[in-house]
Amino acid sequence: MASSLLTAALLGSGLWAAPAQGAAVPAVESAAAPSVPGPLEESFDLDGAVAIGLKNDSRLLSAEQDRIIAEQRLTEAKLEFLPEFGLQAAAAKFGARYPTALSPDLGSILAFPQGLFNPTGSENIYSGRGYMNFPLYEGGRSVNTLRLAQAALKQAQSNYETVKMEVVQTVKEAFCRLLMAQARSAAAAEAAAEAQRMASDLSLNAWERIESEGLGEKSRHWAADAARELTLRRLDFLRALNKEIDAPFRVTGKLEPQPVELDPQKAALWAMELRPELQSENYKAEMDAIAVNLAISRRYPTLFLAGDYDLTDQRFPLLNTNWDVGIGIKLPLSYDFLTKLRQKRAEQRQGQLKRAALQDQVRLEVRQACEQLAYWSLEAGLRGKEYGAVSGIYEQAAPAAAASLGKLRALMTVIEMRLSYLEAMTEQALARVRLERAVGRDLAP
Repeated sequence: MASSLLTAALLGSGLWAAPAQGAAVPAVESAAAPSVPGPLEESFDLDGAVAIGLKNDSRLLSAEQDRIIAEQRLTEAKLEFLPEFGLQAAAAKFGARYPTALSPDLGSILAFPQGLFNPTGSENIYSGRGYMNFPLYEGGRSVNTLRLAQAALKQAQSNYETVKMEVVQTVKEAFCRLLMAQARSAAAAEAAAEAQRMASDLSLNAWERIESEGLGEKSRHWAADAARELTLRRLDFLRALNKEIDAPFRVTGKLEPQPVELDPQKAALWAMELRPELQSENYKAEMDAIAVNLAISRRYPTLFLAGDYDLTDQRFPLLNTNWDVGIGIKLPLSYDFLTKLRQKRAEQRQGQLKRAALQDQVRLEVRQACEQLAYWSLEAGLRGKEYGAVSGIYEQAAPAAAASLGKLRALMTVIEMRLSYLEAMTEQALARVRLERAVGRDLAP
């Protein structure tokens, strides 16, 4: 069943809280930020804040390095299909009473004492060697290694997108809360000043004076709490952008409701296709299947082509030449073949269970986000309508009415409804951000 969802777009400059259609609500301007930035003050709108957050976030930078590492491993896997070539040069001194062979690191060259094969009795040997080795068949190990590297690169890209979405969500939520804190601070400060001025002008008996002073003190509490909340939200915003906590700045934007039609079932289908976490788990499943194939391929023999070309002598120029070319086969005898295979199959099953649990979690997140957005959209509309109606009555009656305890109570009611409406507008904006994160895409109005 389609749900009518009001969305919060953060655009433009200034801060304005829009009521439901047909309700006349005064504009809620922010007094917490000056209209013109200072010489060293930065100004952020939503798009600029998101861009800076993506640029500075250490988690995203680390995920980018993971992607680069995966790209290089893919290149290494491709190079496994090329033959191995090498050159080796050696100079050795020996002393021998019987024919011997040099160290394998020096090419295992035969060395002879003075005699038929060493008439001069030289104890020096010089050699140069070129060699080649090319696996012709490895039971699919090189192919599976390449496929594993390709899947790992896709997984690294999905992990990067996951972190990117988390950063965007964090910045958007911090931006929305800061806008609300600015508006709440401005509204509460204005209310406190008006309520305290009105309370001081009243001529009341002792009992009424106590009530009026209590209402004035209540408005002061609102202003103090709003100022403290604004300070904390500014710090949260700077932390989301990874900026210095003492950096001067201001944010510009407005909370504006926009209707959006979104079916929860359709949103869940989008999430199944678009959520990078699910895509990452799909690539993990592919990697687990390849790992099983690699474990199985350990029992297959390796067929290879190898060759050498040697120049060896006991003096320069090197005149003695040897060469060889051959085909060989290696048959592995692994005691732990079944152990490795069972381990990889267990890891594959473990990945299947984790993927199923993640799918259930994503469906739940989408449904919860849809319900939250539907609730706060309805609530913001109702609160905006009531606030518009009550504030309209107050504005019409206040200029002609003399200062009284009833007027002070009415002012406090209007202030409280204004703050409540701001809260609903903010929660509506945050619910939209969370739904976009749950679905894995931006929601168009």
